[in-house]
Amino acid sequence: MIRINLLPREERISGPKIALPNFGTMVPFAVLGAVVLMVAVTGVLERAKISALSRDVAEIQEEVRAIQPQVDRVRKLTAQREDLERRLDIIRQLDQGRFLSVRVMDNLSRQVPRYLWLTYLQQQGTASVTISGITFSNLIVADLMMRMERSEMFANVDLTQTNKGKIEDRDVMEFSITAGLTPDEAPSDFQAEAFLDDLLEQEK
Repeated sequence: MIRINLLPREERISGPKIALPNFGTMVPFAVLGAVVLMVAVTGVLERAKISALSRDVAEIQEEVRAIQPQVDRVRKLTAQREDLERRLDIIRQLDQGRFLSVRVMDNLSRQVPRYLWLTYLQQQGTASVTISGITFSNLIVADLMMRMERSEMFANVDLTQTNKGKIEDRDVMEFSITAGLTPDEAPSDFQAEAFLDDLLEQEK
């Protein structure tokens, strides 16, 4: 059956009206919610990082406490080694001068020609040496100086003084010579035994 509503348009009962929401008023709330969510997530992540870093720091501190005795021992051994090195340096310096004097005396004794006698020797540290002696001729003094020049121990050999003298009514010549030293040619304290063995071998 077909029903026809004969009431005027104004008097007709209209059905329920559905209104769509106004999205423009919801945008600020959505943005605010997103910001709050981001802040919350960031806070959670930062707290997680802090917690992880705190655990790492605690583990590292525990490891440091575990190895602290070894660290203290290494520091103590390092200090002892430095002190020992300082003492060895002093010993090396003393031994260098001592063995240099031995080397100078030995080398010089090998350069002295026949009919020449040394009467004085003074060593100025590791820099130079002054020697005096007597002989019968200028040629013998010149021979000594040439021998010293050929030696690796001496350099810049110079005749500084000559005087005529007499020994038991015999004419002699008194002389003085200075020469530079080359300490690098002298053995160190760790080569002392080898140096002495070499001297003994040369004496055979």
